[in-house]
Amino acid sequence: MGRGGKDGWLCRLLTNERGIIFPFAIILLFIVTGAALLYTNAYFAQLKVYNSLESIYVRATINILSTLYE
Repeated sequence: MGRGGKDGWLCRLLTNERGIIFPFAIILLFIVTGAALLYTNAYFAQLKVYNSLESIYVRATINILSTLYE
């Protein structure tokens, strides 16, 4: 077994089932899943802010209209 030959340990790690590709795939899966969860949580937080601002503006509009009709 030579270092740069066809039977090198790196070649075997990259090609067999228990090699480096499986842990790399798992790490990549966690990174992509974490990014997707971060994006969806940020989106839902933004929707919550928009809904609260809308309710504040509706309440302010009702207060303005109630003062006009008194």
